[in-house]
Amino acid sequence: MRQTAKLIAGASTLAILAGGPIASAQEDSTLRQDTVTVTGSFIKGTPEDAALPVDTLTADELKLEGNPTITELIRNLGVSSGTDGQSNQFSSNGLEGTANINLRGLGPGRTLVLINGKRQTFSPYGIGEQAQLFVDTNTIPSAAIGRVEVLKDGAAALYGSDAISGDYSSFDGSDGEYNVSASYGWQGENSSWVTTVGYSFRSEASLIDTLGTPTITENEVAGFSSLSNPGRYVVIGATGTPIGAVVDAGCTDVGGVIHPTIGDCRFQFTQYDNLVEEEERLNIFSEFNHTFSSGVELHIEGMYATTEVPEWKTSPSYPPQVLTSQFLPATHPGYQQYIADNPGTALDSGIGALFIGRIFGWGGNPMTGGAGEGYRKYDTMRLASDLSGEFENGISWDVGLGYSRTEGERASPDAYINGLTAALSGFGVCADPITGAIPTGAVPGQGGCEYYNPFSNGIPANGVTGAANPNYVAGLENTATLADWLIDDVGSKAETSLLTFDTVFSGASGVQAAGGEVGWAAGFQIRRENYKVDPFVQNDLDVNPGPGGNGPFSFLAGANSADEEQTIYAIFGELQIPLYDDIDVQVAVRYEDYGGDIGSTFDPKVAAKWQVNDFFALRGSAQTSFRGPTLNQTTGRFTTLQFIAPTSAFKAVDTFSNPDLKPESAFSFNVGGIFENDDGLYVSVDYYNFDFSDPIIVEDHNPIVDAAIAALATATTDDDGILNRVEFNDPLNPSATTISRVITNITNGPDIKTSGIDLRIEKS
Repeated sequence: MRQTAKLIAGASTLAILAGGPIASAQEDSTLRQDTVTVTGSFIKGTPEDAALPVDTLTADELKLEGNPTITELIRNLGVSSGTDGQSNQFSSNGLEGTANINLRGLGPGRTLVLINGKRQTFSPYGIGEQAQLFVDTNTIPSAAIGRVEVLKDGAAALYGSDAISGDYSSFDGSDGEYNVSASYGWQGENSSWVTTVGYSFRSEASLIDTLGTPTITENEVAGFSSLSNPGRYVVIGATGTPIGAVVDAGCTDVGGVIHPTIGDCRFQFTQYDNLVEEEERLNIFSEFNHTFSSGVELHIEGMYATTEVPEWKTSPSYPPQVLTSQFLPATHPGYQQYIADNPGTALDSGIGALFIGRIFGWGGNPMTGGAGEGYRKYDTMRLASDLSGEFENGISWDVGLGYSRTEGERASPDAYINGLTAALSGFGVCADPITGAIPTGAVPGQGGCEYYNPFSNGIPANGVTGAANPNYVAGLENTATLADWLIDDVGSKAETSLLTFDTVFSGASGVQAAGGEVGWAAGFQIRRENYKVDPFVQNDLDVNPGPGGNGPFSFLAGANSADEEQTIYAIFGELQIPLYDDIDVQVAVRYEDYGGDIGSTFDPKVAAKWQVNDFFALRGSAQTSFRGPTLNQTTGRFTTLQFIAPTSAFKAVDTFSNPDLKPESAFSFNVGGIFENDDGLYVSVDYYNFDFSDPIIVEDHNPIVDAAIAALATATTDDDGILNRVEFNDPLNPSATTISRVITNITNGPDIKTSGIDLRIEKS
């Protein structure tokens, strides 16, 4: 049976590989290993004993670890610096349902993933804080993995520019999760076929049921928002100026908390969030191998994966970023009821008030009865094949073609800015929620028009505990119809695809070194990448730019459509030189051309190993690497939720792409040793060092916020335009505590240097 590499990933000059036969080959099996693909080289060899620092886990070793999922496996690797594989919004920031690899802290976007030696397309949504696209490792069925190899140094000279069954478990507050998988295949004299199917399900686990939530005195930033519901009201007098402020007296009756020093009503949105979202995944992997009478081998494989997070839970509503449009007229029935129940407040003498708060909070979202709900779903398919053989002169050849595509769709609920303005005046449902246009002849609160009521007297009960609200007045509640009109999905459909064509030749050179014959490999590659984003029409900035240009929604920004592609050409070569009986040297080079403004690169690599004695060996390598910007980094924009310290709250951070990005490059080296004795003790230790130039990063929002606050405090001229990158709830009275959103850019950052030591100890 043909044994090949199943997964390779690397961060800049790093790689991870999972591979081996899909069907586990026992010692007495009739399956025969004909071909071995070695991580980090196109020349046959044994990876753990080579000059390259490679860690290997076999299928049998994975069984001893309990057949972990890809996410669990990668998370537990010594070179792993954490993975994104959780399904809650605080750990994933919009990437629920996906997982990735982060080796040595260099970032998931600097990870190359190959399946059977072929590249895999990116997941279409990038990591927000880093703007890095990544390969979703959740699409790879764990039951299909026969071997995992971790290449811990450079692979750019070989792999390319960015090379930088069932179980059940549960915990308190969860209904558990389970994985079921099955494999079936057959082995003929010249052919083999095997298919693996896996299904996994994770049940929802709420944050409050699993971990609980701290009180405001224990941690006042643990999900406590000053933009609450019930909220507070800035009362407007007859002259149009503020004459006082009122905190809703029903705050604590529905579950709210009065801040011990500030005195406003706080909403703890984490009580509506999940620690784990419901998640369902199906993986199918199938491969067919055939050896022709000529000795030519055919390999064909297909993969399909679908992931769905059907009810992604979040706060009943997000905090609005601009509050000046939330005017509440004194004729509002909820307003009138409040002053009747609470006489003597500033609301008595006002012509209206600005509502300072979010549309739904402690009472929950009327559409769901609790949290706000969105969804995430992904579909991935992959087809790949290759032919390999050997010429009469002993030169081996391999020609491969691969295509992969991932389609993603995600949606998050948010409220319309103009819709809320209209609904506060009694024109909810009947007005246009996007533009706020009111039908001719419409009467507030009548004829299909509804009031939105921000007061506590419109909340029937606490949406978390179900406790009745003693201040509730029937008929003043916000209806599910109003909520459905006011809140809509903000989202998009996105797609990435990758087409690759590879040809590799290898053989013995006929040149003899002191330790043996020099081996060689050479080849070329063409790959075509596509990236497409299709925003929902309601948040498409080309269709609905909204009142401030960020889209029509209160919190989440809109997006622009994108349809980009690029073609990359590469040629590469490699020499394996047995310099002496105990010294092996690898030399490799790669030329890659992105075209256009990105340009081309030439990356060399050298690695060597000295077998000092039967038990101990020294090894080292050095190389350069090059990585061009991905298509999402040069077009479009996206929004993430980030903690802004001066506001003690999470705010929207809008990140803009940059068509003028320069590629990033790096020089890295690795020095280490291997000790292995007859008693089964294996020890490897490696020192690594990376030096990045022009790394592609997202600007840190904190210095931007600090600079804007400093500009406000000194009242100096804003020569560098920093205040244009920070928006405030009240643009006429900006302050540190009223920051609503921040603008950041994708850019080439300062040089990065990092180093460390990898240590691995095994005893068989």
